[in-house]
Amino acid sequence: MFECILFSLKDDVSSAKKKTPSVNATSSCANLLRSQTNTDGIIYSNQISSSSYTDNMDCQWNLSSNAVLELAFHRFNTQPSADYVRVYNGGSLSSPLIGTFSGSSLPAPITSSSNKLYVGFTSDSSATYQGFGARYRGMTYVKNILK
Repeated sequence: MFECILFSLKDDVSSAKKKTPSVNATSSCANLLRSQTNTDGIIYSNQISSSSYTDNMDCQWNLSSNAVLELAFHRFNTQPSADYVRVYNGGSLSSPLIGTFSGSSLPAPITSSSNKLYVGFTSDSSATYQGFGARYRGMTYVKNILK
């Protein structure tokens, strides 16, 4: 036997549609951030995908929004077990770590549970690879309250 319960989400849905995401992005490394609009942009380890990133990099990107954030990698190739991309769910290194990525496997898209993401990239001095590029964007969504 099934019980049917109807919920009215009209107010929540209409207010979510009116909210336009806005994203602010900063980078500790020059020329490795491209804001496309006020809602999205690209971070990368090197501007030209056919070239390699440099030795001894230590770059951070701080993304903040009035909505949740998505980070989707479109290219990824770092020196395995030596050069790392780390993504944190918040605005600093002390925020919870979402994941550490290295090698050539493209990470799955990452969605924050807050309105901030902190991304760090470090490389050593032994070798350099083609690096990574990732698109960030603010996302408005309606939370599923039916479980």
